[in-house]
Amino acid sequence: MTAPAPGSAGLTTREEQVLVLIGRGLTNREIGEHLGIAEKTVKNVVTGLLAKLGLQRRSQAAVYVTVRTVTGGEVHWAAGSPGLIVGT
Repeated sequence: MTAPAPGSAGLTTREEQVLVLIGRGLTNREIGEHLGIAEKTVKNVVTGLLAKLGLQRRSQAAVYVTVRTVTGGEVHWAAGSPGLIVGT
């Protein structure tokens, strides 16, 4: 098993790589080609990282990456407001 990437909510290095590429708008196929892994592997990684981040959809992951990049910090869901993201 891969160790968690620093500052990534317990994500593995591979999960962090995939998350960043989701944030860039790549499809699973494109991510697989970029990382040299099968599209099915990408799907499995996406499922895992969504679960770890408490997200339900790929679009939420893209927003997560954007907010994290803009704020330079970690991202937290605001209590009582599913879908609302704030940076710290």
